[in-house]
Amino acid sequence: MIASLNVLSIVITIFFISFIIGFFIYDLNRKKKAELQILKNETELRKNYKNYRDLALDLKQELQQLSNHFFKMRDSCLQVFDHLSLAAAFWDYQSDILQYNSTFARLTGLTNHEGREISIYELPIFGSLLPKMTDSSQNVEIGTMHIKIQKIVSDSNCFFIFTDLNAQEIEEKEKRYLTHAIWHEIKTPLTVLKGYAQILLEEIQEPELTEKCQKIDFQIDRLEKVISQLRYLTRPDVNENFINVQNFIDMIHQILHSWKAEIDDLKLKVQVNAKDTNKYEDSVLEFSQGDLFMVISNLISNAIRFNRSEGLVDVSLLVRQKTLIFEIKDNGPGIPEGIKDLIFKPLGYASFSGEKSQGMGLYLVKEAVRRGGGRLTIRSRADSGTTIRIFIPFH
Repeated sequence: MIASLNVLSIVITIFFISFIIGFFIYDLNRKKKAELQILKNETELRKNYKNYRDLALDLKQELQQLSNHFFKMRDSCLQVFDHLSLAAAFWDYQSDILQYNSTFARLTGLTNHEGREISIYELPIFGSLLPKMTDSSQNVEIGTMHIKIQKIVSDSNCFFIFTDLNAQEIEEKEKRYLTHAIWHEIKTPLTVLKGYAQILLEEIQEPELTEKCQKIDFQIDRLEKVISQLRYLTRPDVNENFINVQNFIDMIHQILHSWKAEIDDLKLKVQVNAKDTNKYEDSVLEFSQGDLFMVISNLISNAIRFNRSEGLVDVSLLVRQKTLIFEIKDNGPGIPEGIKDLIFKPLGYASFSGEKSQGMGLYLVKEAVRRGGGRLTIRSRADSGTTIRIFIPFH
């Protein structure tokens, strides 16, 4: 009897232990399946995995595909820099390979490397400099070369952009020369016209002709102010040309005054609101005087010229989170849907009235805003007017 009880106890114990072990194995399998499902969902893989080995193999394959995509994107990026005539190179720390574009090869004298991949230490002259470079930007002079090197760093690689400062200076000189030549050629005939207008104003006695001569004289003054700003267009980065918010407000009033004759003719109601800017009057805008004049004069002139009789021109300045918002609103006919994609293109052959017109005004506005680090939005509906906003950072 006792022996039978002992055997039964052993059987029960074995069964209990087996049950615990079985439950433990079942629970482990259940958790493994759940974890595999979570991993599958997070990695967006399509298979139903029964073990970690298959999942690891698929993840390795996916990683290889991503790596291939990355290399293709890197090649495309270097080609884009080539189209922009910028010298660029990509350095992989792990493989110690420097991959570069054609512009980089020409600038650094890499004429014998058709594959455009070398060890960074094989790079002539710069090979010993680049790995030791600690700053994100550095200017170096090597012989007659004057190069600006910009460095963008991540954990496993580094991107270099080279700028030939000598070539950049030559280009800037050519721009300044061309701008000055245009300014001089336009200013001379305007001075002559100004003289004739003054003579006519002194000699003509008829009120109607006198009024027309005054308008001519006024428009000549406005043109002289516009062309005087040409000298600033090739110097957008000169710090002394940066202006503050109060200068901006003064410029708005000056430009509106220069359009007084047209405003009176159309019987327009003009409103200027800059109350929100009172405590920011001394804040400096990242805009040159010439660029800002370009923006304000073009937008105000469009709001006036393409408005309806007895219409409204509403100019306002707001401040939101270290950003100055310049808004100009009119209730004119609006911009026709068919030309909205053309108005910011150079020589886009389109005007607010819907007629074909070869112009540069809004293209110059867009470029000036871009140079100042700002952005532009436009909202327009047929017969409801147009609202343009310029967002300008300041400090």
